[in-house]
Amino acid sequence: MTNESYTLPPAAAPTNHGHTKASWTLVVGAILGALIIGIGLATGQVPVWAAGIVITAGALLASWVMRLRGLGQPVGERTRRDWYAQ
Repeated sequence: MTNESYTLPPAAAPTNHGHTKASWTLVVGAILGALIIGIGLATGQVPVWAAGIVITAGALLASWVMRLRGLGQPVGERTRRDWYAQ
């Protein structure tokens, strides 16, 4: 049996579990876009599914901008740890 030493992270993880305004914007936009894409594909109307793609891309862009403005998950220090070292 070996003695392993563990180090604690520098801070606790955020307690919002990803429930941020930016994440919900992305989720709702992606679901709405996928629904519109499906309707467009089922009816054979290219402008409808193209609009669904635009809505999905817009939700992605809006979520990214919201995260940059501080409405998303906070970004902490990212370190790469080799779990299998030693």
